[in-house]
Amino acid sequence: MLGLHILLAAGLAAFANALTPTGLAGAFVLVYLMLKLGAGLLQVRRYVRRVELAARFVGWFVVEVVKASLDVARIVTARRVVTSPAVLRVRLRRGDERIATLIGCLLTLTPGTLALDYEAEAGELLIHALDTDSVERVERAVREIESRLLAWIDASEPVREERDA
Repeated sequence: MLGLHILLAAGLAAFANALTPTGLAGAFVLVYLMLKLGAGLLQVRRYVRRVELAARFVGWFVVEVVKASLDVARIVTARRVVTSPAVLRVRLRRGDERIATLIGCLLTLTPGTLALDYEAEAGELLIHALDTDSVERVERAVREIESRLLAWIDASEPVREERDA
């Protein structure tokens, strides 16, 4: 469905003689709005929901990266650098290695955190945090990423069994 969405957006942008990044983005949003309005008729409710969750996830993640960047910049520019680095294990709700890889990549993209390893047997992700006053704070951040990512991924799939958190 995404391919069709992109194709329709590219066709609309070409028809409007607006084959620029801005024109394509505008056409993508316009096609999305048309799909949203006709979701019941076209039977694309799940696809529209996934697009919405993707947009929310990307927006939320960009804000989190900016906040983490400012936090790391504060640490780097401080006169006295007093950090509390930590290496901790976080058990993921789902033991799927692909999901763990995505979460690890997202954590590594966030300044101040680094995914070190994933132990598939235990379902645990080994994480290094540059500065943390509590393990619970880092675990909450990982859980937030995991929850939002799983909501997006599972938007069009049947519900799967999850591990105990």
